[in-house]
Amino acid sequence: MNSLAPYFKALVAFIAPGAVVLTSAVAEASAGGELITGGEWVTAICATIITGAAVYAVPNKPTV
Repeated sequence: MNSLAPYFKALVAFIAPGAVVLTSAVAEASAGGELITGGEWVTAICATIITGAAVYAVPNKPTV
């Protein structure tokens, strides 16, 4: 479990933006109503990949 600790921040950064986008996509006031449109899927996928990769690329600071 400790060997996976450096990757937890990247995993959370991968999941969180997609969850936010998809949660707002199923709102009644969204473009597709309560259905997720193709554009919303693309936005969620791009947000997860870009954010997860950016966070993964930044090295963890060593604990003091």
